[in-house]
Amino acid sequence: MTYTAPTGILDGPIVSARGVCKSFGDKQILTEVDIEVERGEVVVLVGPSGAGKTTMLRTLNRLEAIDRGEIRVNGELIGQRVNQRGKLVERSARDLARQRADIGFVFQHFNLFPHMTVLENVWHSVVEVKHEPKKEAVAYARELLARVGLAEKADVRPRSLSGGQQQRVAIARALAMRPALMLFDEPTSALDPEMVGEVLAVMRDLAEAGMTMIIVSHEMGFTREVADRVIVMDTGRIIETGPPSQVFAAPTHERTRQFLSKVL
Repeated sequence: MTYTAPTGILDGPIVSARGVCKSFGDKQILTEVDIEVERGEVVVLVGPSGAGKTTMLRTLNRLEAIDRGEIRVNGELIGQRVNQRGKLVERSARDLARQRADIGFVFQHFNLFPHMTVLENVWHSVVEVKHEPKKEAVAYARELLARVGLAEKADVRPRSLSGGQQQRVAIARALAMRPALMLFDEPTSALDPEMVGEVLAVMRDLAEAGMTMIIVSHEMGFTREVADRVIVMDTGRIIETGPPSQVFAAPTHERTRQFLSKVL
């Protein structure tokens, strides 16, 4: 798969999260999380259920607001800005939508529009959010569907597709926005086992093409194969980080060893 990076790319890391804290009620979900991701890097978040992986992913495009800390994507504060008095304030809904347009998000459960065709699902947001000409958006949508192996499904409704096919449509829809960053929240967890491979194959192609990706995954074989770096989380904190060869073969944290003994 050929991936064309968006224009206007800045120097420095594409993602910089510092001191991120998040709680729901009296339950602390994230505690002082620091993450930095370089352009073209594939980072996979792993750890036990309840570790805070999905919540951390959702803060990166402000699907979840944070309590403390800051998150920057392409050097820009996500969901917040500094006003004329030097204080942090919330961005407008329109400004946040602009920021999210550069951050693709693929959910566990596809979230396709059931009343639209597959093709319409892919091009619709490009026209509505980025205001690209419909003719160009449709042509690019067809190209993306061909890349994920679904060109022949362009005119059908999502309900007629398998779970794996729907997830590939969801990936094409996210790519249609030409994002600088792709976020994947356990994209194979809702799939039957025989459908997992077709989705992971598309993600491998993206990794090889240089797409920056942050992935929450329980697929350890896939993680070992595609990740440049693995981040292990537990109870809302990062407990270990490093290349897969180091984290899987010689983890330094006892909690990492306990987790891996159950999943490898």
